[in-house]
Amino acid sequence: MPARVIHNMLKIANNHQAFTLMEILVALVIFVLLIASFVSLIVASKRYMLHSRSRISGGEIGKQFLEPLQLDVRQDQWGSNCLSAGLNCNTTAWTDPSSGIVYTPTYTFSNTNNLRKLRLNITWNEP
Repeated sequence: MPARVIHNMLKIANNHQAFTLMEILVALVIFVLLIASFVSLIVASKRYMLHSRSRISGGEIGKQFLEPLQLDVRQDQWGSNCLSAGLNCNTTAWTDPSSGIVYTPTYTFSNTNNLRKLRLNITWNEP
């Protein structure tokens, strides 16, 4: 190879510029900010999903607490059951085996215009 070709090749190789330390640091900071935002998005969506699951479970468990009470709403038994006495009929807490969340029922009774109203509240603590 002629010396002129080798000289031109070396000149091209020496003109090649690399990234500076500052450019690398700026790119790294931008990358870390993007990763942190994705991680916070994942954590927030997981928390929302667990909250929704707890609410759905609370609704289903509420049905299980109300079903036995339907048997006590009979005219011939009224006055001798926990509903008519205004007592908390079954307030045994229920624990979800998969999540460990404890659901606790509380009943509230009221008589308005000769209508008896039962309100069931299910409370739980989310992890």
